[in-house]
Amino acid sequence: MSALLMSSIILTRLRSLGTLCTRIVSAHVPWLFLFLIGPAVCNATLVLTACSPNGVVIAADGLTLKPDANPPSTAEACKIMRGTDTCFFSIVGVQDIRSIDYDLVPMADHACKGNGSMVERAKAFEKIALPEVQRAWSYIKAHEPASYALMRRSGPASVCVVFAGGPPFTVVIVQYVEDASGRMTIDKSIIDVSNFASESAYENVGVSENVELYQRQHREIEKLNDAGFLRGLLLGAIQLEGKPKRIGPPIAILEINGNGPKWIQRGACAEIKHRQTNPQKKSRVLKVSR
Repeated sequence: MSALLMSSIILTRLRSLGTLCTRIVSAHVPWLFLFLIGPAVCNATLVLTACSPNGVVIAADGLTLKPDANPPSTAEACKIMRGTDTCFFSIVGVQDIRSIDYDLVPMADHACKGNGSMVERAKAFEKIALPEVQRAWSYIKAHEPASYALMRRSGPASVCVVFAGGPPFTVVIVQYVEDASGRMTIDKSIIDVSNFASESAYENVGVSENVELYQRQHREIEKLNDAGFLRGLLLGAIQLEGKPKRIGPPIAILEINGNGPKWIQRGACAEIKHRQTNPQKKSRVLKVSR
């Protein structure tokens, strides 16, 4: 596992046996980059999800880096974004380059608000976003040397978009990976869809080399609920992170269940103001004068 840095993994807890089984899904190396005007803002991030019949939990760190700034600097950011009350997303890769009018956020937001199942909306986004991801990657290679080097630090660069929500409770991770010619191409998506009989499925993308290590050292977190389990893994990975740190606080944890979305831990994210889809009309009372 140590050789597969930043791998995407499914962590399935067998609570009755008190063990944790891992299955490797992909050995790609996704990084979260948020680009503003000027030096790139680099979020070498960690995102974890849990999908079960009871709901979806998504957790992310909140540290951003500016590798091309002079001197390099850090900042706090929210990495879990809302499309609708039943669809949230997190972007792992080249997110925003304002100087070339590139931004994946409105595209992912539009996909969340589209028609069809979560899987259908994510697959539609996958095709539409590909040319933009390729355009952004070409720009990075030509104009952001520090960001380019960081994205390829442990292998081919990747861009991932995590969609999470429901019901039906679903996690879809759209993936793009740099091919041998240096061009971004579509990679196989990771899809978890729960049903009444399914076990919880866990996904992990980003700076994840310390996740399994921390879990092996702290088996007690397996007794926690999904939100507590992901929180323990996320804080543990941050604790084990070396210097200079690529991930860090404030962390954010969101749960979506039958009652809607709520923050378990808000971090740098905004409060959720629930939107009324079918507001009730106020009844009129006829006053009669006698």
